[in-house]
Amino acid sequence: MSDTLKDRATALENEYFEKQNTEALQRMAMRQGDASARLSPVSGKPMVLKNFMGVVIDQCEQSGGVWLDAGELEQILKTTEHAPSSLQKFLKGLFSKV
Repeated sequence: MSDTLKDRATALENEYFEKQNTEALQRMAMRQGDASARLSPVSGKPMVLKNFMGVVIDQCEQSGGVWLDAGELEQILKTTEHAPSSLQKFLKGLFSKV
C-alpha cells in the first residue's frame, strides 16, 4: 500500500476513535453526575470510570480489576474489527498500571 493510502487509512482510524472517545467522555460525564458510584467488589471502595476503546468501564484503583456492563465487551470487540491494532492498544491500556 502506498504511503498516501496508509496516511488516509490512519486518518480515518484516528477520526473513528476520536468520535468513539468523545461519545465515551459524554457517557462518563453523565455517569459521574450520578451520586451512586459503583463500589469495587474487591476493595469495597468507589471505582473510577475509564475510557477504553470508546467504552466507559469501571476499574478498581486498588486491584486494577475491570468491570463491564452488559454489552460493553461486545462494543469493544466490534471496535477491534475496524482496526486490528486497536485490540493491542486496548489490552496494553487494560493491563497497564493504574
